[in-house]
Formats: sequence, C-alpha cells, structure tokens
Amino acid sequence: MKRKLAWFALGFALTELAAANLPPLVCVPAAALFAFAVLGLRKRSLHIPALGAVCGFVYFAVFAALFVRPVQALAGQTVTAAVTVQTDAAAAYEAYHMRGTLLITELNGKPAHIRVQCAEFPAAEAGERFTAQFTLRTLKNDRYRLAKQSDGVYLRAEYAGSYSPLPASRHPVFWLYRLRQRGSTALKRWMPADSAALISAMLLGDTSRLSDADRDAFSAAGVAHLLAVSGLHVSLLAGLLFPRKRRFAHTALAAQAGVIVGYMLLTGLPVSVLRAGLVFLLAILGHWFLQPVDLLTSTGAAALLLGLQNAYMPCDWGFQLSFCAVLGVQCAARLAKQLKTHLPARIFHLASNALTAALAALFTLPVLVAHGMTVSAVGVLGNLLTLPLMEPLLLLGLAVLGLSCLPFLAPVCHMVSFLLALLLKILRGIVVFCASLPGARLLLPARYTLFVLGVLAALALVYYLAGSLRLYPPAALCCAALAVFMGVRMQQGIVTVALVGTAGNPCAVITQDGQAVVVFRGGAANRRAVKNYLARHGEPACTLAVDLRATPGDIGLAADRTLNAAAQTAPARYEVLDGLTLDLYHKGSGSLVVLGAGERHIALMSGSIKLDTPVQVDVLCAAGAISDSVQAETILFTAESPPWLGDTDAAQLYYGSGTPAVVLRPGAAMIFEEAEPYAVQ
Repeated sequence: MKRKLAWFALGFALTELAAANLPPLVCVPAAALFAFAVLGLRKRSLHIPALGAVCGFVYFAVFAALFVRPVQALAGQTVTAAVTVQTDAAAAYEAYHMRGTLLITELNGKPAHIRVQCAEFPAAEAGERFTAQFTLRTLKNDRYRLAKQSDGVYLRAEYAGSYSPLPASRHPVFWLYRLRQRGSTALKRWMPADSAALISAMLLGDTSRLSDADRDAFSAAGVAHLLAVSGLHVSLLAGLLFPRKRRFAHTALAAQAGVIVGYMLLTGLPVSVLRAGLVFLLAILGHWFLQPVDLLTSTGAAALLLGLQNAYMPCDWGFQLSFCAVLGVQCAARLAKQLKTHLPARIFHLASNALTAALAALFTLPVLVAHGMTVSAVGVLGNLLTLPLMEPLLLLGLAVLGLSCLPFLAPVCHMVSFLLALLLKILRGIVVFCASLPGARLLLPARYTLFVLGVLAALALVYYLAGSLRLYPPAALCCAALAVFMGVRMQQGIVTVALVGTAGNPCAVITQDGQAVVVFRGGAANRRAVKNYLARHGEPACTLAVDLRATPGDIGLAADRTLNAAAQTAPARYEVLDGLTLDLYHKGSGSLVVLGAGERHIALMSGSIKLDTPVQVDVLCAAGAISDSVQAETILFTAESPPWLGDTDAAQLYYGSGTPAVVLRPGAAMIFEEAEPYAVQ
C-alpha cells in the first residue's frame, strides 16, 4: 500500500474521534474487531488503517486513564486555587466580570497544571494571576464539550470568592498575545475599524473585533475560512517571503522554517495553523535532505503528532475542517492531472481552481452539517472571486505592520493602509454579493444529510474495491438526486420549536417550510442568538415576531408583523405558518403564548401570569419562573438549576444546555432534540 503512514494516521485519528463519542464499553469490542481485522487482512491494503485504529483505541484509553480521569475526579470539590487567565478571556454577562479558560497552577497549596472553563470571574487581562475559591464541576454535556476537551479543558469552575491578586505571568505566550494585539492596533491606526478587523483576522488570527455582519456574510458566501488563519495563509506567506526557485538553498530553508515557526507562535497556535505549519516543516526537512515530499504523508504525520499530543484533538472543529479540506484539495489535484492534457492552459487553470474549491467544500460538508454550521451553495463562486485577492492583502498587511514600526515612514504607511483598505472594501463587496445569491444559506437536516453522505461514501468504497471507480459518478449522482427528492418530501410540514438565547430566558424560534415565527424575550444577547440561528437555518422568512417583554421596544428583527404582548387586553388567537395557531395571553406583568399544532400545544411565557382558568399544554418552554396557570405534561428548560425545579409536578422534565428543540412531524410522535430527560436529585 502506498502512503502507509497516511493510512495509519487516518485510522488512528478516526478511532480517537470515535472513542471520544462512544461509550467506554463499546470501545473494547470495537478495538477487538479492528484487531481481528489486522490479523485477517494481513495481505490486503486495509490492514494498515485497521492497525492504526487499534493503536488509536489503545492510546485513547491510556491517555484518558493518565490525564483525563484524575482531573475529572476533582469534580464536586470546592478548592483554593492560584490561576492564570488565558488568552481567550472575554467580557461576561455581568459587569466587571470575565469568562474564559483559566490555568490552575496551584491547587490547595500544591503545584498543578489544570485547565478549566469559568463562566464568570473578576475582570482580568490575559496573563494576570490571582487566587480564589472555585467549585469544580464536570463539563456540560452539550455540543461544545468535546471541543473544550480538545483544548485540554476537562472541568469547569464556578467562582466562589476570596479573590486575591498575584504577580502577572511572564510566560512567552502572553508576550506573543500582546504583540498580536499591538499588531491589530497598528493595522487599525490608518484604516476603518471594520477593515482593520478583517485584516487582523486574516493575518494575525485576531477575530475578537469582527462584526456579526461580517462573520455572517463570510459564512453565507462559503469563505469563512479566510477569517481563520489556516494552511492557505501559511502557504501564501511562505511563498511571498521565499520564492520557489530558492527552495533548495539551505539558508533559505532555515529562514523559511524560522518564519513559519514564528508565525505559528504569533497566531496563537490554532489547530489549522499547527497542521499547516507541521506539514511545511516536514516538507522543509525533506528538501533539506533532498528527499521527495508527499503532502498526504506529511498531513498524516501532522495528524498523528496532534493526536498524540491530545487524544481529544480530532474532536476539534478546526482539526476536522482543516484535514478534510486537505483531502479534498489532494483529490482535486489528482483529478486535475487527468484534465490537463485535454484542456487549454487558461481553461485548465480556471477548471482546476473550481474543482479544488468544489471538492474542498464537499469534503468539509459533513463537518459543517454535523456541527450545525452554515452550509453555502455559492462557496465555489465565492472562493474563485476572493482567493486572487488574498496574496496582495496579506502582502500589504505585512507591509503595514513593518512600516508601523518605523515612525518616520508614517506617510508611506498611511498610503499602504489606504490601498489595503481599498482592497478590503472590494473583498467585502464580493462577499456580500455572494452572500445575497439564492442558495447562499442551505438548510440541511443534520442526521439525514450525514446518513446520505455515509451511503455515498460506502458506495464509493464498494466501487473502489471492485476496481470500477469510473462508474461511481453516475451512480452517486442518481443516489444524490433520489436523496434530495426524498429529503424535501420528508421535511414538508415539520414544525420545529427551538429555544435560542441565554440559558435563563431563551426565545423560541418556530420554523415550518421555510417560514419562521419568533417569540422574543430577553435583550441584545438573545437578539444576536436569534439572528445567528436564522442564518444557520437557511434564513427562513420571519412572518411574525411576538414581544413578550414587560416593556416592549424594537426587537431588531426583520419580521412581516410584530405583536406586543403587553398591549394585549384580552386573549387572542392568530393563524400562523401553515395551519398552526398562536394564542396570546397577557395579565398583570406576565404574558403567555401557546402554539397549537394539531393536537399538540407548546407554551412559552414571560413573568408569572395568573389566569382565571389554567391552560393545559403538552410542553412548557420554561424560563426563570413558572405559573400554576399553565399545566404542562413536560417542561423543557435550558437553565442548569432553575429556582422552580423542586416545585413542579410535571410528569417529565427535559434539559438542554445548548439549543434544545421540540420537533413535531405530521402524524408522528413529538421528538426532543439536543435535550435529555432530567432527574431531580
């Protein structure tokens, strides 16, 4: 088998990912099955990935036993700890408080090295240290748990007081963080804030200043990867600084390696940069010894090194997107070789770029769907139009950073900044244009889409083993067309009621057949959450917005119609979406909305309403308070420990820490997504 290391690393990484998601008891028979496959396939090509799978299971078990479980055993304890604030610290919901990752360096007087997630602690800058009391808890079982574990975070901490400051840390990572911040400030000096935020994200990996509008537009245009420093940025910078004709000069190779390592450190070592940096360093090492370099083998080696550093690393979204994109690019390169002899040079160049963008998008599609990210049908066009601008943008950004270090060249820096801002304006215009095209935001049901992609992948494997891979494209096209037809039919009439926003007081977004109704409560954080949810789910047309706040104001949502519950003088019923009803009640300082979908009724309320006759519903989407006026069979909530938890007599409780939803299928049972039954302690 060619590229044995790449195949071994593929089996290793995939089994680490599987082991992180599967129950421990399932991993043992799975490892035994792969071990049996190694013995049974010794003379076949599949024994190498099977061997990688066995090693992946074994290494994951050892890593969990030595590094994860001892840390998780601390859950439930209240400790006195000395902590260092990490670089992801951001403003919390409470004034003068922060949230982010803390590194515990001392635990109850003993040295330690434990990363914890803390939702609220006294305001402090990255690198500052303090001692305090914390109550350690297990991580919430939500969609972000595995991503946190891939960062080495296995516990969360609740701040319990006794704050005492300590001298700031002198670790080089914080010096590099401050250098990155100064670079962002230098870029902002001569440019508009939005343009400076864009180039700071592209060049330095500083996404803290990006606006929600830019994030949404880049995602919808299928070019969100431009805002995260990745292999594209590393390769462009390496090519700009060191032309290919000097690649065999040892001095140039050493300088190139130094620049790549420095850039990796400067950007904060995100997974995408780590992957690209390791691949480039391995390539440089090969050139140094005049050995042939294989990108797939180097990529496999990078995946193996990252997986050895942290067995949960394959769970990182950036890891999955980065490596899947590389596989897509490699497949495109192989197909492009076959097209080169049949097409003129100019047409081949355009076709090659389009093929690369299409296959990179196809290979990253499962990751985007699995994690609920925006899927765009215009990604190929967006990449073709924006990628030619990346090289001059990065070059001008480097020039601005270099010139800003020399005050006497301020006029030149100002001129270069003007050119950079002009190019960024063109880039943003292209992105906004692509984001406005039909199909820019696709709504793909996650489970069904992943099932279809799995069937297509299995079909490709069958054709590959049968030696007739050329027959696969028409078969795959027919299967995909059938899957789309069936998917559209199965999605018709489905009603989804999702709780979106802050844990203690979420909004409800009701969607059906490309239309939406928003029941709003809360403030600016909920408004942003609702807009992001609608953007991720295909931008359904918002036909109605209901404001449940006691003091209604501008919701900030583009809805055809808006109702203020506080202005409701008597109960009223409204026809919404396709055959649904919405009953609106208001009394005193409380408001209540009841959605009727056939025989099912789902309620959402604000405040504590007192009605003359209790309302019977199937599900109550609860917030910080409940009322005897609403009798619910099931209560769905997002707050971890709501104050009413011990006072309810509902038959069932469902808890979801992310974005739980109630799904109503015509003629079928009611389903709870991203929520689990909750047992009162």
